[in-house]
Amino acid sequence: MQRCTCLIVLLSVACCLPFATGASLPNIFFILADDLGYGDLGTYPNANSSHGHILTPRLDELASQSMRFTDAYAGAPVCAPSRCTLMTGKHTGHCTVRSNGPILSASDVTVATVLQKAGYYTAIVGKWGLGDNSSVAAPNEKGFDFFYGYTSQENAHDYYPPFLWLNRQQDMIPRNKGASKEMCGSPLTKNCVWAQDLFINKTIDLLDEFAAKPEQPFYLFLSFTTPHAGGIGTNAETGVPAPEELQPYSMHKDWPEIERDFASVITMQDRQVGFVLDHLSKLNLDRNTVVFFASDNGAHNEGHHNYQFFDSSGPLRGYKRSLHEGGIRSPLLVRWPNVVKQGTVTGQQWGFWDFLQTAADIAGIQGDSLPSNLDGYSLVPTLKGMPQDQPLYNYVEYCGPNEDKSGWGQTVRFGDWKAVRLMNGNGHVELYNLATDLDETHDISSEHPEQVQMAVKYMDDAHVQGNYCHGH
Repeated sequence: MQRCTCLIVLLSVACCLPFATGASLPNIFFILADDLGYGDLGTYPNANSSHGHILTPRLDELASQSMRFTDAYAGAPVCAPSRCTLMTGKHTGHCTVRSNGPILSASDVTVATVLQKAGYYTAIVGKWGLGDNSSVAAPNEKGFDFFYGYTSQENAHDYYPPFLWLNRQQDMIPRNKGASKEMCGSPLTKNCVWAQDLFINKTIDLLDEFAAKPEQPFYLFLSFTTPHAGGIGTNAETGVPAPEELQPYSMHKDWPEIERDFASVITMQDRQVGFVLDHLSKLNLDRNTVVFFASDNGAHNEGHHNYQFFDSSGPLRGYKRSLHEGGIRSPLLVRWPNVVKQGTVTGQQWGFWDFLQTAADIAGIQGDSLPSNLDGYSLVPTLKGMPQDQPLYNYVEYCGPNEDKSGWGQTVRFGDWKAVRLMNGNGHVELYNLATDLDETHDISSEHPEQVQMAVKYMDDAHVQGNYCHGH
């Protein structure tokens, strides 16, 4: 594994970091679920599910060790633009990837590049989805020293793929050649290999290498593909093909198979997160590692799965591809030993576009070393228990939202006010007060014209024309 040994840079950064241990910069470990709903974790509200709560004991344990955010936002209601905001620190009003399909540009600077230049070893395991290996947006071109996983969003739908990428080389998986439900057997891992297991194995290998060189800070991005809909040996989103059905879900034969699989996949992912965190602790890396856990958008309703079966959006309206809260609000847990007070809950608003500046602050990187035209702010004061102003607004736009699949829409939150504008019709601005109407059922725009006017101003200011959706 190639390592940066730029001692001068490390020392100059460390001197600006009063909470670092000696010259050791904090490691940063971001774990991202794919299409996990706000209500799919045990520590988030989910009171209306008639089928009980999906078991996530290890993430519940992580929450007890972390600061839990009630008002965190993914970057978009779908995968690629959300990941773009996480990587670039820019919201969807002007980031390069505003819908599924486009890729990062040559000029885009990612959080990985920022941390790499500060002396961090940077690695991504799992789903990239922002450019293939033949493009300027390949992971190794965007600040990652190491990559293992899928470059393509579509290929990531195949839970049992014939190969994964190891940097720029295809790493073949012979057992998955011609994979199908019949060939793989029962459990599916009898004859085939679940990509998630390979992700975890590679993550463990990386942690072992990091432990062997503790003077080298690392940024590790573990990007799951679960519980996104997918297939077996195919990119078709035909289900959520868990390797096997776990107890207690398998006993519910009255449940649709897809729902037993969905619950099993989430609990398996929970176990994998726990396994990785246990290994981090075993290697004594946990004490100097900031762990983030989040989801890239709201609960999905695909592959014949019904997001309402387990009430995956919890108290929120909508689901993946929605501009209402259920499509964009994400669970967020942040553990930072000896800095974050364990078991705390905060209503501090935070979006994926804030991660770049937060990570830079953790690493002691000065503002003049960051890319220009960023939209975020650093969450570090909140993590350290200090009072912090809410951001002026949080903005998301999307082409073809659930509310208007043939159109384009915007949403903005400022304080407790939340506005949604769909532009395919008359451009009416819905307005809600989330403090009293979290499920966004009462449009009070007619009662508060001054707040509607403010929302329109923020929306107009945030959006830069990109000609990616009906001229927007």
